[in-house]
Amino acid sequence: MIFVCASITTASAQVEFGLKGGLNESEIMTSDQQFVVVNGNTQQLRNFPRVGFHGGVLVSIPLSKKFSFQPEAMFSTQGANGKPTLGYLVSATEEYRFNYIDVPLLLKYTFPSGLFLETGPQIGYLVSVDIDEDVVGSYYTSHYHPKSQYKSTDLSWALGAGYLSPVNIGFDIRYNLGLTDFSNGSPAGMQSTPVQNGSVRNSVIQIGVFYLFGKPRIAARRES
Repeated sequence: MIFVCASITTASAQVEFGLKGGLNESEIMTSDQQFVVVNGNTQQLRNFPRVGFHGGVLVSIPLSKKFSFQPEAMFSTQGANGKPTLGYLVSATEEYRFNYIDVPLLLKYTFPSGLFLETGPQIGYLVSVDIDEDVVGSYYTSHYHPKSQYKSTDLSWALGAGYLSPVNIGFDIRYNLGLTDFSNGSPAGMQSTPVQNGSVRNSVIQIGVFYLFGKPRIAARRES
């Protein structure tokens, strides 16, 4: 329905393109207590947030004076930091790095002041997976690339708010809640690489800055 409305209104509305970038604080939400195998021994693990970034392009399609449709294409670095929860004789820390191309499809409501609210589904396409494992007390790091242990697509829901200034520079804060289990791990894969076990979902907080190319709002207000 959004696409139909957009096709009807774009003939008379000003479609704007923009660039966006910012910081991520991501975490992996799990259904079970996490365990990994370190040097043949099983250890209990807890996930902590990881800081990353996102960047890409967006399109703003007005649907009315206050509503607009905003699809985006963003490269996003996500994941978590795993740390042992008990005192093992041999333990390790894990850094999980997931790189996605995220495509949010957002419906936005903008107030006259420039403040706006946004929400909508997001599809993530997995580009790469990298896991670094540091064994406590040793001087080496093991590197894993178990992309096959995770699903190629991820579905989430975005909720956000922000402000667009009269000179077309804006910022927003957004939360992406993972809706689907993106683990594709097999028992054999979990024994050979430190992948997450059980059901896992992404959880990402984003703080972004963007710029829309087009006539500045301050000029449009003067003309009106």
